[in-house]
Amino acid sequence: MKLHKRLNLLQRYLSGKTNEQQHQVIDEWYHAVDDSKPIGLWNQQGRKSAVKGSIQLQILDRINKPKVVAIRSRTAAAACILVLVVSALWLYMINHNKQPAIYYTVSAPFGDIKQIQLPDNSRVWLKSGTTLKYSSLYGMKARYLELIEGEAFFEVQHDITRPFIVKAGQLETKVLGTAFNIKAYSDGPSIQVWVQQGRVQVSDSIQVLTELSRGKRFQWDRKDGHSHIDSLDWKQVQAWQQGVLLLESTTFNELAFELREVYGVTLVTNNAGIRRLHYDAKFFIHKTSVNDIIATLAEVHDIRYKIQGKTITLY
Repeated sequence: MKLHKRLNLLQRYLSGKTNEQQHQVIDEWYHAVDDSKPIGLWNQQGRKSAVKGSIQLQILDRINKPKVVAIRSRTAAAACILVLVVSALWLYMINHNKQPAIYYTVSAPFGDIKQIQLPDNSRVWLKSGTTLKYSSLYGMKARYLELIEGEAFFEVQHDITRPFIVKAGQLETKVLGTAFNIKAYSDGPSIQVWVQQGRVQVSDSIQVLTELSRGKRFQWDRKDGHSHIDSLDWKQVQAWQQGVLLLESTTFNELAFELREVYGVTLVTNNAGIRRLHYDAKFFIHKTSVNDIIATLAEVHDIRYKIQGKTITLY
């Protein structure tokens, strides 16, 4: 049983909230202490004996001799074991010089693409409006990051001893060394994982959902948890990595989503004809404002538009 579960059970027992089966577990733990067996994280017999002896002396100092048997009661046993386990954890933390994790957040502002290099020389490209988080513990045992919002491409240095894990929403993607893309906008209908090279493993909080190989895309629906795998044309991913907004037979809804991702604006229309249009164009994000994009599309398709703050209306 893990340490935090032991602590929880002991605290529940001392509060009188456990059943008979759990009482038996407490008894077995106490006998284990008497038999000098390790509890939890303990691995140094001398320190265990010293702390255990100190605890027992403190208990004896507080009771009369006729009540010495109380040390054998479940409540005293639970109290004794609880102190032992907490003391073990404290000694473990000192021995291993544990320091609290420091968290770093990196974001790409709207209208920009950001590339970062991680401590292990893995590289990450962040699409506009994307936020990534990792801690100072990155790379100690595993290389763990969280894609809080947006879309990112990962080029991972191979290291079989330290898996590279990215959490995005309810999913985790695990690799050893590969190149892949994750799209996980909080207002998007799905989380998508695309593999350019190597293999990745995608899991939720319960089980492994799939393993993906080169050229495959995994899409997981946020509402019902359904998923499917298909092949992907990498042009779209390569385009945004290079700072290009690529529209190829793009629908109005897709255009609205792209402009919200890249520029943080809302595109709307009440015109059914405009909604039926498909848009084809190529814009360099760093060199083109959203106003210029709308003006170009409006001229090509002979439509009018109005810009009010962050909302653009086509009509």
